[in-house]
Formats: sequence, C-alpha cells, structure tokens
Amino acid sequence: MKRTRSVLLNTSIVLIIMVVTTFLAQLFVILDFQEATIVILYLLAVLIIAQTTTHHIYGILASVLSVLLFNFFFTEPLYSFSTHQPDYIFTFFVMLASSLFSSTLTSRLKLANTTAEKRAQQLELIDKINQVFTRHAPSELSDDLVDLLEQHFHASVKLLIGEAGQSIVPSLHDHDDPSLTIIETLRVADQSYGSLMVTSAVPMSSDSRRFCSSLAALIAQNLERQALVHQATESEIEMREQRLKNNLLSAISHDLRTPLATIMGSAETLAESDALLNTGDRLLLLKTIQEDARWLIDSVENILSLMRVDEKLTLNIEKESVEELIGDVVAHVVGYAKQHIRLSLPKENLIYPMDIRLMEKVLINLVNNAIYYAPIDSVITLSAYTKSDTLVFDVADEGPGIPDELKTRVFNRFMTTPPVGEKRKGLGLGLAICKAIVEAHHGRIFIKDNDPKGTIVRCVFPLEQAHG
Repeated sequence: MKRTRSVLLNTSIVLIIMVVTTFLAQLFVILDFQEATIVILYLLAVLIIAQTTTHHIYGILASVLSVLLFNFFFTEPLYSFSTHQPDYIFTFFVMLASSLFSSTLTSRLKLANTTAEKRAQQLELIDKINQVFTRHAPSELSDDLVDLLEQHFHASVKLLIGEAGQSIVPSLHDHDDPSLTIIETLRVADQSYGSLMVTSAVPMSSDSRRFCSSLAALIAQNLERQALVHQATESEIEMREQRLKNNLLSAISHDLRTPLATIMGSAETLAESDALLNTGDRLLLLKTIQEDARWLIDSVENILSLMRVDEKLTLNIEKESVEELIGDVVAHVVGYAKQHIRLSLPKENLIYPMDIRLMEKVLINLVNNAIYYAPIDSVITLSAYTKSDTLVFDVADEGPGIPDELKTRVFNRFMTTPPVGEKRKGLGLGLAICKAIVEAHHGRIFIKDNDPKGTIVRCVFPLEQAHG
C-alpha cells in the first residue's frame, strides 16, 4: 500500500510539472520565444522532477515525456509525432540525451547527499551511545539507550541487560512478523550481556538491520568494558579502551583514505607523465596535493585532540598575551586563506591565564571553518575584547550562515553541514573539540548570525579567572 501511494504521488508530480511546463512553453510561443528557450524549459522541468521524486526512473520518464511533448506541440506538423524536418531528429536525440544525463546526475547527487546525512546521523548516534556509557552506571543505562534508539529508528525498542535479556529471543518468533522486527544478542566472543529488539511499523531495510547489528556489538563492547572495570587489571582496561579508539578511527578511515588516494594519484601522474603535462596541469596537480595534505593534517590533529579530550583534558595554565595569541593564529592561516583577515583588538594588550596551545587550536579551528564557508575575497574578522567582566573572542565571516536548528547541534561530534562546492567535507570534530577546550577554561561557546550575512562564533571567558 505504501509503495502504491509512493508511485501515485511521484507519477502525479511528473504529470503536473510536465503539464505546467507545456503550458509555459505555449505561452513562450505566443511571446515569440526561440525554440531553444522551450528546450531549456523542458530540461529545467526534468531537473526539478529528478530532485523532487524518490527514484531515478521518474527522471528517465520525464526525459522521454519532454521529448514527446516538444515534438507533439512545438514541431511541424503540430499535434503529431511525425516530423518533416530531418534536423529535428538530431534535436530530439540531443534533447533526450541531455535530459537523461541531467536527470541521472541530479539523482546521483541527491543519493550522495542522503547517504552522507544518514552516515552523519549514524556516527552521531554512535558517539551519543558511547557518552551514555561514560555518564551512567550499568543500572541506569537502559532508559537513555532506548530513547536514543527509538528516536533514530522511529520504532519501538526493548533493551534488556543481563540474564533477563535472554528471555527476549524465545518470546518473539510466534508473534511478530520477522520483516518488522530485529533481534540482536548483545554478545562479545562467548559472553552474552543481554538482548536488543527493535520493532517497526513497516518492514526494515537491510541497511537498517546491518546498522542495528553494529549498534548491538557497540553496546555489548561498552557493557564488556564496564564489566572489566570491576574485574580486570589496569593493563587489560587500557587494552579495551584502545579497542574503542580503534573503532572510532575505523569509523572515519574512509574519509581519510580518499584524500590519500588523491595525493597518490596526483603524485604518480607527476612522476610518470611529467613530460606530457603543461605548466597549468602541473600547478593544478600540485595544488590538489597541497590542499588534500592540509586537510589530512587538520583532520589528524583533530583526531589527536579528540583523544586527548576523551582522556580527561589537562590544562597547562599560564598568563599569556591575547595579542600574541591572535598573532600566532593569523600567522598560521594567512598562508592559505583566500579571504581578507581583519583584526579587531583592544588598545591595551590583555593578559589572561590560559593553555595557549589549546586556545590557539580553538581559534585556528574557528578561522579554518570561516575560510571553508566564506566566499573568496570576503572579510573574516577576528576580534578580542572585554565586556561585562568577560573576555570575548569573535570569529565573524560573510558566508551562507547556519540555520537556527543547527546552531547547537554543530558542536556535537561528527555533526557536519553540507559541503561547499567541490571542497572536501570535514570529519565533524573541530567544533566539538573547541567546545571541550573552551568549557575546560570555564568558558562557553555559541553561534549567532552576522549582520547582514554570515556567522559569528563567540567564545566567552570569565575575567575573574584572570585575577584568581
């Protein structure tokens, strides 16, 4: 039934858009527009259909319909599928090929964005589950984990930990449709820690089942880790923590392999085909290597910082110059920034107790974010000032801004916003690290809109800390 409704809805979208497009094309004929304008109008309709429907087949259907409608209504003889001009056959072929190509490309981009968003949500859920185990004792885990899983799967979830969890499995097979239910044993090696059951109102996809299995394994690993806290030696505990870190690295290994492959490919091309390349090609390959290498360096630094945060951040507090801190940040980014870096500093140099290396990491991450999103040749303003017994750092850009519903979520680990143009998407760790460092300095960090456009990321620290 749901599939039938989806087919009817998508087919209606195709027909309505095609009817409206044909009506507009008839109006263009009355206004004596050229045929090329009508062709472009139909191509635009195909792109809209490919973007708004749920399957690429509707884009293909729209491509074929656009050619037939153009032939029927706008080529001689009118209101016939025949044509007296041979050159129109080539026009129809080019129109159909362009429509199919545009539709397919739009569908692929839509699928890629959907996949990226889904993967980000999965990584965010994994991180939240790990945080639940960090905050709660074993007896207090179940409710929070169930809430997280129900919000993600939009389904009913039962989680039983310990011996009671073994009763889930035999109680289900006689009552529930297997396509609507996922049952996983929380097991590590030969040790069982309970059971997880997810029951949905609609059949669950194979991808959802695989992810549920991964979550069951993750929960089991965390339960095993908590059990080891009470029975294992110090060295065994460190080994289990290393396993969790490896799981984190494996979750982002794909993002790290892609730029490495690009660097290797560009380097091999330079090494093996140097004589065949002109100066422009060489510079382009070298620029690609440079940009991907910088992305890798920033990503690895963020991963190492994340591990340090997870191991309970230790600050090396010294009284430092705010002016020198800002100078070090600008010196770091000025070599690759394609925007204008503007500074706004107080007349008198401020001295503030801080871990200057970590604070520099915060401001560099914030400026790098601004460089990523802000247009070339726009202005990025880095400010430091005092206000109402607080020290404030602002990083303001003239980029597209951040929607209100994401202003707090972007500080979650693995939370990313859509990539800009052809730029490589980040790992979603930078702002989470900034938040941890700022809060370790008894400060707070938040996002507000820039006027007239763009984003301001603001870090606020208590000045009484400077006199403590």
